[in-house]
Amino acid sequence: MPKNRKLLFRCVAVLLGLSVLPLFEMACRIAGWGADRPAIDAFAEFAAVRPLFRLDDSGKRYHVAEDRRSFFAEDSFAAQKPPDEFRIFVFGGSTVQGRPYSVPTAFGTFLEIGLKNAVPSKRWEVVNCGGVSYASYRLLPIMQECLSYEPDLYILCTGHNEFLECITYAKVISAASIVSHTYRRLHGLNSFRLLQIAMGGTAPSESDATRRSHDSVLAEEVDALLDHQGGLEAYSRATLHADRVVATFGHNLQRAIDLSGHAGVPMLLMRPPSNLQNCPPFKSEFSARTDDSARRQIATDLKAAGRLQTTNMNEATDLLEQITAADERFAFSWYQLGQAYMLSGRTDDAVVAFRRARNEDVCPLRMTSDLGDMMFSVAENNNTPLLDIHQLLQKTARRNIVGDSVLVDHIHPSFRSNQTIAFAVIDRLRSLNLIPMEHKEWQASAQTAFDDHLQSLDNLYFLHGQRTLKSLKAWAQGRGDGPPLSVSGTETR
Repeated sequence: MPKNRKLLFRCVAVLLGLSVLPLFEMACRIAGWGADRPAIDAFAEFAAVRPLFRLDDSGKRYHVAEDRRSFFAEDSFAAQKPPDEFRIFVFGGSTVQGRPYSVPTAFGTFLEIGLKNAVPSKRWEVVNCGGVSYASYRLLPIMQECLSYEPDLYILCTGHNEFLECITYAKVISAASIVSHTYRRLHGLNSFRLLQIAMGGTAPSESDATRRSHDSVLAEEVDALLDHQGGLEAYSRATLHADRVVATFGHNLQRAIDLSGHAGVPMLLMRPPSNLQNCPPFKSEFSARTDDSARRQIATDLKAAGRLQTTNMNEATDLLEQITAADERFAFSWYQLGQAYMLSGRTDDAVVAFRRARNEDVCPLRMTSDLGDMMFSVAENNNTPLLDIHQLLQKTARRNIVGDSVLVDHIHPSFRSNQTIAFAVIDRLRSLNLIPMEHKEWQASAQTAFDDHLQSLDNLYFLHGQRTLKSLKAWAQGRGDGPPLSVSGTETR
């Protein structure tokens, strides 16, 4: 047989063989074989995932597992849900937990008290799933777990902690990107899913499929950079991988919405508040385009502007505007300009400058505008209700700029602010027709119940909270006392 004819025969044979695949896929789709089931597993790689809640010895109540209480506070709920109970799970970081205090003064507790006054004919259970330093990707497995506990509503308040593990997290999502993309393309085929089921009994999740494909995994529990000696020094604009983290944050929010939506559980998203007025950037970094001479000049001018603020505010403001123009990436300059605007009565300009200072902070312990915009975009695209807590507290803050008048540190609400949040959540739930409203004057009775609840807490509770606040402020300034940070096998000291 001539060479050309042999080659032609082989090509035809290959094409005939390949043609079986689309025919098989078509047959699977028509017959419904390998039909897709909602993919709700978080595409984040963890060394292990432990349940947050465990049954007690009586088998009657679930409690936060003892081996999770380094990051979560104790909370519990009945294993057998009463028929008239409305059960709410609140997910997030330390803001949800109620830090620097704890669950008794978190907004979730005030929410439960308020609901009992607004609709006393129902049983109300608000379960606190706030984990210290927990970012969106660490909340997803917990949200999935809680689907088995008969939830009636999910509330997700997240956004501050996305950069706490930015170095290791960036490695994980980078290593997973190619594998996950390939897996998702294949997973879209009924024939591929059918083969998975035939080979293993059930189709593995994305996490199972990719965990075996690469070694980059996140620690079982949070390993924040600032928990280590040298953690603050490890932060730089390059190590943030900001664009990737923001994009993945949007993906995590989408997964959370899909998870609750597939289970028929309503969800309320919440944008947490940030202290703009009284929180200088935790770390400022010059632009790479600013040379040493310009950096020295900026440092000199900042000192001069500080002196001018006591004698000539207009000149101080003009000088600070020149400084921010000389290097638009240096966060502290924007913060100083915001202070000057605020003292001059230019509130709107001050907010813009303070927000820019927060966004240019290379140790971003507060939710950036890009993260906030991503949350709003995902909520809008999915028609998911969103409550903007920052905007809510801005209305009651001094000079209408969120600061120490409504927050106790860089992100955590005061007792009064947590009560304000609870009132706002109840109003939103009512407007969404998720709860009835039996008493028009419920807020007055709820406020009395809030006050009584605070009075019932002993002095040790408040003393412990003050000590935690002091430690938290030291932590945020890079004074973590953990082991020296190890990055790529080298220690940072």
